[in-house]
Amino acid sequence: MPVPLRFIGCETELMETVFITGGSSTLGQHVLRSLVSRVRIMAVVHRRKIEIPDAEMELFHGGLEEIARSPVALHRAQVVLHMAAVTHSDNPSEYFQVNTELTKRLLSLCGSSHHFVYISTVCAHPSGGAYGRSKWLAEEAVRKSGINYTIIRPAEIYGSTDNEGIDALIAFARKGRILLDFRCGGSIRYAPISAREAAQFIAVATICRRRVGQTYTICAERACAAPEIARALRSSVRPLFVLPVPVTMLRAAKALRLPLPFKSDQIDRLVLPKTYDIALARRDYDFQPHSFLDYLARSRKITAGADPGR
Repeated sequence: MPVPLRFIGCETELMETVFITGGSSTLGQHVLRSLVSRVRIMAVVHRRKIEIPDAEMELFHGGLEEIARSPVALHRAQVVLHMAAVTHSDNPSEYFQVNTELTKRLLSLCGSSHHFVYISTVCAHPSGGAYGRSKWLAEEAVRKSGINYTIIRPAEIYGSTDNEGIDALIAFARKGRILLDFRCGGSIRYAPISAREAAQFIAVATICRRRVGQTYTICAERACAAPEIARALRSSVRPLFVLPVPVTMLRAAKALRLPLPFKSDQIDRLVLPKTYDIALARRDYDFQPHSFLDYLARSRKITAGADPGR
């Protein structure tokens, strides 16, 4: 069984201060729980509250624009952990305004002594739709900034309360007994990572920084497609039918403005050929993710409180 990542060799004489954006997201709050007793935290709170009882942290209310206008707090930190992003929008320019331009603005406020940890996505690519391209451009800005950095690219996240992406796909299968098999030259493949494992890796890499100037992909060790997911789910969901859904049909439905529960650019993310390679994460942090298929086979229900290691 994989061993959880540990904060080994990360101790310093003085506790560092980490300036965090996006900490109120579901993933962000998992990260904060992992960091709260190990570093001083200054967190930006935008639309959602941070719900971590009795946690000692300095909170700043507002968006990145407000922080950019008054960066005094940021200058007190040694590390910037940038998780904030727009992930779903009908307006492509919003992705670039927030994900790219505000990341560049944040970088411009950092000094040479800062370490910048950027949470990206496996969809960061010029062909990854507006969202994927905005994250790819932000990555390029981080690499060219001259600041020490770590880029982390999580794959699909499962075990979140947001009920999006892979969680929504599995929830639909459990409720309707139909697993959608999105097809584009074959079945789309996934390599999901649990919210807790992703958060733990982010926290450890933020504190330990065993190598700088690295880009880490964190995902399942092996990608899987709908037929394999169905076999795992059938331990608790019977009958379960796999329904092939051509991506061309999704594009046509979107072109006709039919009411579908996703944004147009999410199709581009879905079909983008992704690199699922955890070799660097394993080398530097002994990253050993749990099996998503084993988790499905053992679990009757995906919840935020579920522990995929059990």
